[in-house]
Amino acid sequence: MTFALSGSRLTQRIRFKAFSCLLRQEVAYFDQPENSSGSICTRLQSDASSIQKMAGTRLGVVCEILAMSGLAFILGLCVSYQLTLVIFLPLIVIIVITYLDIRFKAKINERSDQKIEQASSVSLEYLFQFKK
Repeated sequence: MTFALSGSRLTQRIRFKAFSCLLRQEVAYFDQPENSSGSICTRLQSDASSIQKMAGTRLGVVCEILAMSGLAFILGLCVSYQLTLVIFLPLIVIIVITYLDIRFKAKINERSDQKIEQASSVSLEYLFQFKK
């Protein structure tokens, strides 16, 4: 609950500061194709929501898992260090695989964000053609 509240407040501040920084840019900044109105709107929405996902409940779950794993490791060492090593060795393999999966998904998300920015800028240009 607390992590979700702090994550939403953080997202609100980030959106406000990012938008205020965009308003202070020179006109030439918006003439560049990667800074069209569609791509800027997409970036504002996707960046802030990514941070909200990371800083919200996900951070709370990660903290809880780390605390419980640390306590289980310490308790396991007190009871039987051989059994603790047998149990925690596969956990290291799972952590490595999870890390590689996160890196792979981050690359895919980065590529899809680029494609969405391109598509939104093209659609806005198409709409502006008919308004002239």
